[in-house]
Amino acid sequence: MSTPPIGGHANKGVPILIKNLVLAAVAAASALVAMPASAQQAEDPAFTAKLRASLTAHPEIIQEVMQAAQAKQQADQTTALNEKAGPLRSQMFAKGWGPVIGNPNGTVPVVEFIDYACPICKTAHNAIDNIVKKRPEVRVIIAMRLIFGAESEKLARFALASDLQGKFPATHHALYEAFGNHHETKPTDEALKAIAAKVGLNYDQAVKDMRGPKVNATFENQTKVANEIGVSGTPFFITRDAVYPGAAPEEIMSQAFR
Repeated sequence: MSTPPIGGHANKGVPILIKNLVLAAVAAASALVAMPASAQQAEDPAFTAKLRASLTAHPEIIQEVMQAAQAKQQADQTTALNEKAGPLRSQMFAKGWGPVIGNPNGTVPVVEFIDYACPICKTAHNAIDNIVKKRPEVRVIIAMRLIFGAESEKLARFALASDLQGKFPATHHALYEAFGNHHETKPTDEALKAIAAKVGLNYDQAVKDMRGPKVNATFENQTKVANEIGVSGTPFFITRDAVYPGAAPEEIMSQAFR
């Protein structure tokens, strides 16, 4: 009988065996931690030696197991975030909770928490813009989540104030064009005046509204919901049945918006 070459099918089961050994070791260690000191059993020298020898021969398995554990942890965290978002969806999806990108009467609501100084949000914006152009049923509700401090708040309030003049979509787009790079371009009064002129916004009225009762209420409500869910980064998307921390290619994001 001929011997299969190294790296062929004959060795296919070895990594799986070692991975199972690592998982068994992790489970055993967890069990020992959970057991009272009086009930803990002595370490099995033979098992430990076998595990050490296997991992020395195949160190790549350690990385695979760690990646699997990290993926599971992230999945568990996302599940927890989705559960927290559950009872808040009706509030977030209601008209008036936040300004809208796309069809205001769209039947597929999506909430996007953003920070105008966030580079990833800026990248995601292009995908969102394309999605709402192609899919008129999608209604993206914009919510403010400050990540980069006081200047982020200034941009957020300016955007919310523009909504009171019916200029939010144009202002939203213009803010991403001008900013979105960790405040490399500062949101000075001159910069915001230029944006107001570009989109046809009454700048003086917008400045007044930035600290007015309507913008205050929207900003505070969105911040409260973000805190209750645990939104710690942007962009952060909430659909009718899931949450998506971070951004993805346009095709994947569009599939998620259902």
